Amino acid sequence: MIAVIGAGRVGSAAAFNILRYRISDVILVDIYKDLAEGEALDMMQAAPALEFDGKIKGTSDYSDIEGSELVIVTAGRARQPGMTRLELMNENAKIVRSIVREVVKYAPDCKLMMVTNPVDVMTYVAYKESGFERNRVFGMGNLLDTMRFRSYIASELNVSREDVRALVIGEHGDSMVPLVEYASVSGIPITKLLSKEQIDKIVRLTISSGAEVIKLKGSTIFAPAVNIAIMADAVIKGRNRVMSVSTYLQGEYGFSDVAIGVPVILGRNGIEKILELELSPESKRRFEKSVSIIKEAIKKLKN
Repeated sequence: MIAVIGAGRVGSAAAFNILRYRISDVILVDIYKDLAEGEALDMMQAAPALEFDGKIKGTSDYSDIEGSELVIVTAGRARQPGMTRLELMNENAKIVRSIVREVVKYAPDCKLMMVTNPVDVMTYVAYKESGFERNRVFGMGNLLDTMRFRSYIASELNVSREDVRALVIGEHGDSMVPLVEYASVSGIPITKLLSKEQIDKIVRLTISSGAEVIKLKGSTIFAPAVNIAIMADAVIKGRNRVMSVSTYLQGEYGFSDVAIGVPVILGRNGIEKILELELSPESKRRFEKSVSIIKEAIKKLKN
């Protein structure tokens, strides 16, 4: 069973994707009981058309998450137009701490996935508050950035998105690092297919795309929701997928006591292994800057 904490637009869309992809039954938790119950009822009524039999329950009672294999936290204040993810930090840290205490009480053996922004700082908060082993606490961010990176590469080359492979590391925010040196199309490096000017444009679009969606429609919903489901599938089914997620570093890439996006193998135990890549000088410089931004934000956390 998967518990989704937060029945807002992203949380409910993620829950629906988890059901329709037949990943797991879902408990949808929100402080507004009617909202959680209403979303669950709506999803249940869609089930016959989509031919899935997964169970969905809406509740405000945290005891209902008992036995959950994975808990996904989407609750928190949403990012507003013109607002950076880091500006959300202290308000959402307070919310996350209170949620994690309930998770530890009722689902002490779960894996804990953070979605609440700023996701790297919230992953750090959740790891420290939970006392869980670090492989069991991770954040969704760079996977979404990677999908955006892949989409812009495919668009620039007018090729199928399915044939594009790429990675983004670092902060899920303005200091993210799209790894140009590891991006390819059916094994062909994009540096062989695109000019430097084209690649620079793709990187800029990747970094700014989340803010652009928020500017246009107020929030991102579908892209994060489907990526949450992809990560949930990797954990619940033990898929051992390689993707960038926010995780607590203990010496990897030369950094410690920070949660930030790096490539990992994600499977039944959560983070099965952190993959340390050789970065180009430019990517290494940008990653170091990204780490420093997150570390500075962590220093400003209020207890």
